[in-house]
Amino acid sequence: MKTRLLAAAVLLALTVSACGGGGENDGADPGESASKRSTVTGTLGSDEADAIATEAASRIVALWARPDVAVEEWAAELRPQMSTVGASTLSFMDPTALEPAEPEGEPRVLAGSDAHARVAVPTTAGEYLVTMSRDASGSAWLVDRVVSPVPS
Repeated sequence: MKTRLLAAAVLLALTVSACGGGGENDGADPGESASKRSTVTGTLGSDEADAIATEAASRIVALWARPDVAVEEWAAELRPQMSTVGASTLSFMDPTALEPAEPEGEPRVLAGSDAHARVAVPTTAGEYLVTMSRDASGSAWLVDRVVSPVPS
């Protein structure tokens, strides 16, 4: 049973990595330093599209970085805003391991299209990266992946 759980966890981690980053449109070269990456900015084609995506990413980060919330409540509040892939990762997360953070400053689109977006959200704990997707232009953004800031 433990072997199956471990295999499922590894498969999920690979799936999330494949869906959430490293693509040609993710806006950052993996070899770039965090400080250089933090200056990258892109667009989804209009100020309105950028604003909708950055607002969705900021909302998820505000819900994400709350270590004082019980895991059941935390997951229940996040789940409606997560894609299938993103929601599946919630069962492997422990919010008490996260540093408390609140969005501050201006979030920005790093890269994207009508169906995918990668947004940087500055917070009191550092910069979060949020990868989102949607089925059709105009539908709500759903979060595929949240990457917490690397502790200094």
